[in-house]
Amino acid sequence: MDDRRSESSAPLRRGVPLLVSTDQGRAEIYLRDIPEGTKAVTVPRSGVDGPRVPLDRKRRINPAEVDLVAKAPVPAFAPPPELTRTELIKVLRTKAFRQWSSTQKDFGERAWDIMTALVRAGGIALRCDVVNGLDYVPKSWRLTQPWADLAEDQLDELLGRADPDIVRAELARLMEAVPELAHECGLLLAFPEGSRLAVPAASCTGTDRWTVYDAAVRAASVWWPRTASGERMTAKELAAVALRGSKNWSTARMQAFANLIGTPFDLAVDQSDTEVRLRGPLVWSVGGVAADATRGRPWISLPANGVQLLGVVECDAIGIFLIENEDTFERICTKTDLSRDWLLIWGQGYASTALASLLRSFQDLPLAAWCDLDAHGIQILTDLTDRVGRPIRPVAMEPSLFERGVKYIQKPEKQNANLQLAERLTSTAPVPLRPLAAAIVQAKGAGCEQESLYPHVIPHLRTLLLETHS
Repeated sequence: MDDRRSESSAPLRRGVPLLVSTDQGRAEIYLRDIPEGTKAVTVPRSGVDGPRVPLDRKRRINPAEVDLVAKAPVPAFAPPPELTRTELIKVLRTKAFRQWSSTQKDFGERAWDIMTALVRAGGIALRCDVVNGLDYVPKSWRLTQPWADLAEDQLDELLGRADPDIVRAELARLMEAVPELAHECGLLLAFPEGSRLAVPAASCTGTDRWTVYDAAVRAASVWWPRTASGERMTAKELAAVALRGSKNWSTARMQAFANLIGTPFDLAVDQSDTEVRLRGPLVWSVGGVAADATRGRPWISLPANGVQLLGVVECDAIGIFLIENEDTFERICTKTDLSRDWLLIWGQGYASTALASLLRSFQDLPLAAWCDLDAHGIQILTDLTDRVGRPIRPVAMEPSLFERGVKYIQKPEKQNANLQLAERLTSTAPVPLRPLAAAIVQAKGAGCEQESLYPHVIPHLRTLLLETHS
């Protein structure tokens, strides 16, 4: 039976919980009288291997302080109705954190109600001291990453702007010099004189927020000519030139710019931020911008920490398929129809903490992966299985395929290290991978890359994944 689904045959999984995990030193704990719609999570401690959950000498969770955060996934920016416009402006102007004493001075007797409403809306994390193990007192608060990321754009919306006709004319002048933006320019010029500022309904940016639209257009007006001349820009360089500040990118602005130029952000500019490349039936909405992994060509790239910490996710995939190598990921995205019903993700070798947290969020979807047929390919999948906490079905990682693949050239010391790793993996890897580990041992540490197996695997991937889904 064909496992492809029609658009209406499977429900969307909405609001995937991407807020906290033990990988970040976070664990939910019980405290008395926690406000409805919130939860208490531990504040991470520094450890040799990164953030860790605070434990006492008996290995019990024993925090001295906690953060109150939203209990359920929430939109990236949805201010609670309890806040007035003036109060919301005060909140958004918070640069780092604010002490509870100054909060009480600013908001008076409404301070507690306002702050807990903001916690429920995902706007702030409320830091509290733990008292006698079960009680708590508020100490300070800070904006969550989603709200901090969108604060500048939202303040611009709340505080008003210059004359709409002047603003539109300035943007139009920028676009008129760039042939690739002629269509977008025409949409903007179609507004009658005197109209309020609004994003054109058919804009390619995919946003409904003017400040995000404005930033995307300005960035594209610089990026297109520079790219046409053969110049490669960094993300910070583009922001410094087009947005008048190297730190003026936000998650929403990045995605709107990528939508406008029709190129994933990580391919358009050089940057140091970690990206997750996706292709398949998933839509991620953040800051008024929708990133559609079905429509992106050849994929969409999302900031790993952003996906992990904010936004609303809608996913209609029947499973998740991880691919280790970049070339293989691109080939499967462009040469197969798997992305119609499978969510394809580029694993980039050993998975980041953000990617592992993202995978844990999709508890109801089966996981499959195709890695290089070598000791490190097995170790990558072993490591990720441990971090995700549930089985990941290996695909096309059988000894028979290893025998047929072209073995890559290795220096003797490298091959010996791979042999030793494979020997350990014959007893420590997930059971389905142990036969491959044994074959690698028999081949004295040899390895076979995915790219050498394209004719033997890619035409048959749907059948192989059907076995995973069954």
